[in-house]
Amino acid sequence: MSTTVLNQSSKDTTVILSLISAMLIWGSSWISGKIIADMAPATLTVFYRIALATLSMLPILLLVYKSKLQKLFFSRQALLWSIPAGILMAAYNQLFFLGLYDGLPGKGGMLVTTTNPIFTIILSTFIFRSTLSNKQLIGCILGLIGGLFMIEIWLFDAAQIFASGNAYFLLASLTWAFLTLISKQGTKFGDFLTFSAAMYFWAMVLSYLFAYDLSPLSSITNYSAIYWYHMLYLSVIVVSIATSIFFLANQRLGPSRSSSFIFIVPVTAMGMSIWYFDEQLSLTMFIGGVLALCAVYLLNKPAKG
Repeated sequence: MSTTVLNQSSKDTTVILSLISAMLIWGSSWISGKIIADMAPATLTVFYRIALATLSMLPILLLVYKSKLQKLFFSRQALLWSIPAGILMAAYNQLFFLGLYDGLPGKGGMLVTTTNPIFTIILSTFIFRSTLSNKQLIGCILGLIGGLFMIEIWLFDAAQIFASGNAYFLLASLTWAFLTLISKQGTKFGDFLTFSAAMYFWAMVLSYLFAYDLSPLSSITNYSAIYWYHMLYLSVIVVSIATSIFFLANQRLGPSRSSSFIFIVPVTAMGMSIWYFDEQLSLTMFIGGVLALCAVYLLNKPAKG
């Protein structure tokens, strides 16, 4: 095996390990999200989250630039791609919180992480004309079944399943899929960190417009230290670091492979909820988690030429 191939394989392994860590962080963020969900209006929480994420990107960019850990570059084309990416980022957050307000109780958010990889793979297949192997197709099916098992969809009646909030979850999932594909294009013209910072900036501007009537700047002191503690985690760690790692993986591995790891998120969220909130782990939830992890493995098996 050539040195070039070995170096590329080593880089992919590093990116994959970083991506897995990011997905574990995304999953753990459900605890903070649940704790602060009712402490402030959703539009205000979305603005604070994205604004803090945007501001925290500045020292990260400065550190990377000074230490030369990553070559930073940003072109006019990257700026143009960052605008629709920022709009989709803001829309995703708004739709997700609307879903939490009127969707399936408790586990409804898992609809997003269950359906998102499938939406992304379908869109990627049509737009980039990529193909799926039989193993990858089985992976999509296992991921969907695993998600439904973790939600225990049969415990909810038809009115809950078809509630408008669940449509918001599905729209949020579809929005993130489009965001994944757009960021893939945008990072062709700029590094993932600078592109992410620009995307967060546009998302912050749009989110401010949604929250404008609530006077977000003068309302900062209205919320407790607990709210801001979890908000800092959700913005700096979850968005600035973990989400930026996702966009790095999207750049290196492609939309389908990077999105497949999102199946790890509901498994992590389920485990953290059991640990922190003393929720019970049923056999069907366990089986669902195993199926989701099997889906990640199968979706990362390359299609045979």
